[in-house]
Formats: sequence, C-alpha cells, structure tokens
Amino acid sequence: MAPPASASLQERLLALVKTLQFAWFFGHVSTIFGTLLYALSIFTFNSNTLLYKQAYFGAMLSYGVVLYKSHGTPQASTAYMRKLVMDENAQYFLLAVYWFISNPIAVTLIPFFTFSTFHALGYVRTNIIPNVFPAATSNSDSTVTWQAKTQQKIKAWTDKYYSVAMRFVAHTEVTVIAVRLLLGVFRLQLVPIFLFAQFLRFRYHLSSYTRQTFTELRVRFDSLLLPPTADPRIPPVISNAYNVAKIWVSKFGEAGVQRQPAAAQ
Repeated sequence: MAPPASASLQERLLALVKTLQFAWFFGHVSTIFGTLLYALSIFTFNSNTLLYKQAYFGAMLSYGVVLYKSHGTPQASTAYMRKLVMDENAQYFLLAVYWFISNPIAVTLIPFFTFSTFHALGYVRTNIIPNVFPAATSNSDSTVTWQAKTQQKIKAWTDKYYSVAMRFVAHTEVTVIAVRLLLGVFRLQLVPIFLFAQFLRFRYHLSSYTRQTFTELRVRFDSLLLPPTADPRIPPVISNAYNVAKIWVSKFGEAGVQRQPAAAQ
C-alpha cells in the first residue's frame, strides 16, 4: 500500500523502492539508458561493450520479475516448463540472456528498448508521479494539477503510439535482426540463427503483429517474383527457389507450436 501524501518524501521513496515492481522499473530504465549510451558510443567510434551488457542486464531483470510474478519460483517440473515455453516473456528473457553472453549485435537492442520505453513511461505515470509528487489538496474541483496533466499526456502518447511501436518491433525482428543474423552464415555463426528462428516461430503464433509482418512480406515478394505480376526478366529458377523457400518457412513455422495468444510484458 502506498504511503499517504502527508508522509515525508523519504518515506514515500523507500516505500516505492522496496517493491518488486520498482526492480522491474529499474530494469527497464537500465535497458533504456544502456541502449542510448551504447548507440552514442558507436556513433562516436568508441563502442562500449559494458553499456550493451547493462542494457541486457536490465532486460533480464525486468523480464525475470515478470516471470517470477506470473509463475512463481522456478521449478523442475514438466508443467512449469510447459507454461514457460508458451510465455512470450520467457522467450524474451532467454533471448536477453543469450544476447548478454554473446558478442554485441546492436540491432538486437531495438525491441527491448522499445518495450522498455513504454513500460517505464507507464510506471512513471502510475507510480512515480503520484507517490513522489503527490498533488496538493485543492478546494476547487475544476483545478487540474500539473501532475494530472502530465499523467494524461503520457497516457495519450502511449495509447496513440503503442500499436505503431509493436508493428515497428515486429518489422525490426523479421526484416532487420533476422537478416543481420543470416549474414552470420558466412562466418559459420549458426547458433544465433537457429535460436532466433525458433523465437520467430513462437512470435508468429503468439503475436498478431508478427503474423501481419510475415503476411506483408509474402505478398510483396509474391508480386515481385511470381507470375503474373513478376518482371518477365526474372529467371524461372529464382521464382522456383522462392517457392521452395516459402514452403519450407511455412512448414517450419507451423511445426510443433500451438497458437495461444499472450501479450509480451
């Protein structure tokens, strides 16, 4: 329970910091600042791997809190593992762990940074502002405090751009991160490709945004590579190879996964 507005600032801060939700918020803040500072270090030609690690440490912390609150203490049981397998938060947690222990790949931070931005803003709106900056009691019902105005603006912004951001994340995962990892074939870096392919398979079944992204890509490539809309100068071997690849991807995506809607944290 939050302390009353009459409590001292120290009391209100301590009550906030002691909660598990604050650890979740701290994780998101770490991801945000770690990502921004790491990107800055790249642009200044002084890449700092520790900042990359900080961003993913924050992601592991925030997703770890969500998993603990959702599923409790980890258990070595089939039922517990089955629940984790179909939980998007568990998949993002495992992905964060892998990126944390691997060599930095900057573009992989984009989805985590995007999620963290929305979650951190939501926490500021619902917890930081009312607990750290409680509005003074007013005798006028028509008075709108700066706290209320700020909360309304944050909510309006997150509501307006949430769907846009989720589509952006889906496109980034499918068309940017996946392509970047495929380039690792030339360096025999096959583990991240296999891991991310499995991740995208689950995302396809659990996220409407990911399914929409794959559908849009299929329609686009169909029009470019298949008759009657394809350029007649495209050799038939390329069209045939595309058809084979499309069938293989479809079979891989449908294998061994039961569709079960769930929202990422």
